[in-house]
Amino acid sequence: MKICSTFFKSSIPNYLILRTITLQSTKYSSNPPLYVSSNKNQRHNAWTVIDEFSDELRKISGKCMDIGCGPGDITNDIILPALHPNAVIIGTDISEDMIKYARKTYSKEKQLDFDVLDIQTKELPAKYISEFDHIFSFHALHWCFDIKQAFKNIYRMLRPNGTMLVLVVSLHPICKVIQETIQDNRFAPYIKDVNISPVWPFQDSVNPNRELKGLLKEIGFKIDHCSHRNVYHFDDNSDQFLSSILAFLEFIDNIPHDQKEIFKKEIARKFTETQISFKRSSDNKTVILNVYNLLIAFAKK
Repeated sequence: MKICSTFFKSSIPNYLILRTITLQSTKYSSNPPLYVSSNKNQRHNAWTVIDEFSDELRKISGKCMDIGCGPGDITNDIILPALHPNAVIIGTDISEDMIKYARKTYSKEKQLDFDVLDIQTKELPAKYISEFDHIFSFHALHWCFDIKQAFKNIYRMLRPNGTMLVLVVSLHPICKVIQETIQDNRFAPYIKDVNISPVWPFQDSVNPNRELKGLLKEIGFKIDHCSHRNVYHFDDNSDQFLSSILAFLEFIDNIPHDQKEIFKKEIARKFTETQISFKRSSDNKTVILNVYNLLIAFAKK
């Protein structure tokens, strides 16, 4: 097994204490085309992790699930090609809009299907229990307000000796930016019903790696790999990243159109202030250094 990619570093900064919002509803408003056009970093991270565990994944020939598949592009373009040719995969997401888009866009793929599923549900559909040989989740579980229930459901859905590969964002400056902005008096009246809480489960953890290991072991997983890493991206268009976040924040629809644009600009301004930027010598364009932390886990039932 290849343990560390050149794209990820293992040092852990302790200077960010972040807050964000909990998406409590069973479904959320979303913009699949916007997300697809702006999820470059999410695709890059998924590809890097898939490449790191390629030796294990190409042996998987059974039934798989991708949790939090969104519009399905990563499921179709990155995950499915990495598996054994006999593998089949179902992408699931809490958003009906995302699943409709995925079904329409990738319906021609015989090995691929999509379904709506809230991974935090206390009533897991019987059709999914002990049905899967492998489960993926990239850039999704950190949005859960009950990540322990999510991992319990993953464990229940796996067959004996089934495996799980997950990527969870533990720290990112965007969390604090959103938290501060939704408390702004200009926007708060329109989003007062949103439940504000520290949703990203490991954001305040002194040792996220140890905490995730402890949680997985408590549920019953056998851990093959678990690491906490710094990620660095050089972006010449921070608007793409912000669009990928704004594409599925449900409360934005509650803000009047004129105020909505102000809200987006405020998010962009505050986020820019958290970033390190410099001029690229080759073309004099402004480049932003995007730094955040990920947890990667590969475990077995």
